[in-house]
Amino acid sequence: MKNKKILIFTMSEWQSKFEINRILDEAQKLGVDAKRVLYKDLTFADDKVFVKGEEINETNTIGAIFRVAGTVSGKYVEGRNLFITLLGDKIKCVNAEGYLRWARMGKIPQLGVFVKNKIPIIPTKIFYTNEQLLAENFTYPVISKNSLGYQGKSVRKFDDRHALLKFVKKLDETRLGMYLWQKCLPTNWDLRIIVLGGQAIGAMKRTAKGDEFRSNFSLGGDVEKWDLSESDKIIAENVAKSCGLDYCGVDIMKDNEGNSYVLEVNRQCQFQGFEKATNINVARKLIEFLV
Repeated sequence: MKNKKILIFTMSEWQSKFEINRILDEAQKLGVDAKRVLYKDLTFADDKVFVKGEEINETNTIGAIFRVAGTVSGKYVEGRNLFITLLGDKIKCVNAEGYLRWARMGKIPQLGVFVKNKIPIIPTKIFYTNEQLLAENFTYPVISKNSLGYQGKSVRKFDDRHALLKFVKKLDETRLGMYLWQKCLPTNWDLRIIVLGGQAIGAMKRTAKGDEFRSNFSLGGDVEKWDLSESDKIIAENVAKSCGLDYCGVDIMKDNEGNSYVLEVNRQCQFQGFEKATNINVARKLIEFLV
C-alpha cells in the first residue's frame, strides 16, 4: 500500500467536516495516505480519470469514499458515477453498487426495495392528488415524510384532520407524490445501526427531547449505546445487502410491543453521534475496510 492513497470526495472544504477530519486523523495513525478532494477537481478523458491533473488508477490509489454530491444540476452525481464505472473494478469505491443503482436513494425507492425483500416497515401510503389524500380515513396522529428529506427535516406530524388540511392548503399538489404517509408509532426513540462490509458494527439509541418528536442527533436528540439484538442485527445487514451498500446507517423504530420497523437507510451516514454514544471508532474501521 506504500504511496497509495484514499480519496474522500466532497463538494466543499467544509462539507462533513467532522467525519472527514476523523477519517484523516485515523488514516495518519495507521500510516495510510488519505486526503479530501473536491468533486470539481475531477476531469475525465476517454477512459482516464484525473484529480487536479493527476491520473487516478490502481497504482496510486487504494480507494474512494464519497460524501453527498449534490443534485441541483446533477453534474457531480454523474461525475461520481462515471468515476465508479471507470475505476470500480480497479480500486475500492465505497457503496459503488448502490450509487450506480440509484442516483438519489430517496425514501420512495427505498420503500420498493424493503417491500420486495420483505424487510419490516411501518405501513405506508403515497397519494398523487389532494382528493386521494383527503379521502383517506387516517388514524391520528399521522406522519408525513418527503422522499428526498434528510436529517429528519422534512418529517411532519399531524395530530388531527385540521392540521392536515392546513398542510394541504399550502402544499403544491404537484409535489404531493413525493410524500410518504405513515402511522405514528407511540415511542419517541429509534435506533441507528451502522453496517460496514456486510456486518453491523454497533448501534445507538436516539431519544427525542422535550416537545420535539424527531430523535435525530442533528436535531438535539440524546444518544446512548444500545445492545444490538441478533434479530435487529440481521434486519440491518439485510437492508445493506438489499441496497448494495458497503457502508450505511440503518434506522429502526420499535412499537410498544417491541416489534422492529425499518425507517430508512442512509448510505452517507454521519457518525459523530454514533462514535460519542458507542465509543466505536467508525473512522478507523472505514480506513481498515478500504485497506
